[in-house]
Amino acid sequence: MSNIIKKSILALFVLCAVSLFGQNTKRVLFLGNSYTYVNNLPQMVSDMAASTGKTLIFDSNTPGGYYLGQHLTNPESLAKIKAGNWDNVVLQDQSMALAYPDRYKNFIATGIALDSIIKANNLCSQTMFYSTWGRKNGDTYLCTPPQCAQDTWINRTYYEMDSDIEVNYKTIADSLKSSMAPVGAVWRYIRQQYPTIELFQEDESHPSLAGSYAAACCFYAAIFRSDPTQITFNSGLSVTDAANIRQAAKQIVYNHLPEWNVGPYDDLLNENCMVLGVDSNITEHWTVYPNPVTDVLCVRFPENSVDDIISVYNVLGDLIKEVEAQETTYIDFSGLSNGLYIIRSANSQRIFKVVKK
Repeated sequence: MSNIIKKSILALFVLCAVSLFGQNTKRVLFLGNSYTYVNNLPQMVSDMAASTGKTLIFDSNTPGGYYLGQHLTNPESLAKIKAGNWDNVVLQDQSMALAYPDRYKNFIATGIALDSIIKANNLCSQTMFYSTWGRKNGDTYLCTPPQCAQDTWINRTYYEMDSDIEVNYKTIADSLKSSMAPVGAVWRYIRQQYPTIELFQEDESHPSLAGSYAAACCFYAAIFRSDPTQITFNSGLSVTDAANIRQAAKQIVYNHLPEWNVGPYDDLLNENCMVLGVDSNITEHWTVYPNPVTDVLCVRFPENSVDDIISVYNVLGDLIKEVEAQETTYIDFSGLSNGLYIIRSANSQRIFKVVKK
C-alpha cells in the first residue's frame, strides 16, 4: 500500500476522531479556590479555545482557600454539578492539602464522594483533577500525632511538595478512573527549561499571569485533546514566553494524554455519549467479536474483501498495527492497553469501535 493511500486513510480517521475525541465545543465546570480564579483561569482557557476555532462553555465556584470537602457541602457547588450536561467537572483542592500526608486522608473520601455525585448527575461527564504545584521555595509545616510521634516542624523543598501533590492526585485519578490536568508537572518543566519565566506571584504560592497561562494551556490540551502549540492567544505575555509555555504543555500533556488518563476510560461512558458516526450498514459487511475484547479480536469479511488491510488506531489517531485481511482475520489485542480503539479497512471509509478490557 502506497504512502499516499496510508496518509489518506489516516487523514480520514483523524477527521472522525476529531468529531469524537476533540469536539469543538466543551462544557466544563470548575470547582476549586484562588488557584482557579486568580487571572480568571476558566476564561483564559475559553480565550485559547476561541483562538483555535473551538468553544468552551464554563461555570465555576472558587471561594478563596476552599478545600474540596467544603464544596461537598456547598449548596452552590452541588447545584452547579446537578445542573448537568458537563463534559468535565474539574476538582481542585486547597493548595497545601495534598502536600502533606496527614491532610491527604481527608482528600480521598471527599474526592470519591464528589466523583459519585458528578457521575450520578452527568451521564456523559468525566471528573478531571487539577494537579497543582509546590510552593516556590518550599514550606514548613507542623506534623502532629499520629502522623508524627509528637508535634514536629518539618521543612519541605519545592520538589518534595510538588512530587507529593502530583502523586496524590494521580493516585485518586487512577482509583476513580478519572482524568487529571498535570499543571504542576508543566510548571516543573518550565522551571527547569525556561527559568526566566516567572510562574509565581510575590507570595510564592499563587500563579502569576504566566503561571495561569501555563495552567490554561494544560487544560486546553486535556479538555479538547488538542495540540496547545496551535493556540494564538498570548494573554499579554511576550510572544517568546507564550510560545515556550505552549511548547511545554505540548511536551508534558498533549504528547502523553493517556498517562494522565485522558482517553483510556472513554469506554466507561454511556454509549449514547460516544457518537462515532459509524455507517449503520457496517454489520452487513463486517462481523467483529468479541467486543469488548481481552486477547484476540476476530474480524470476518465477505470473500471479496480478502485483498484488504485492517488498521487499528488508538484514541489519539495513532496507527497501532496493520493486519492483512483474511476471510476471518485474527488481531492480537493482548499487549494493548485497556481503552477504546478504532478499526477500519483500507478499502472502506467505515470505522468500528472496539473496547479493550
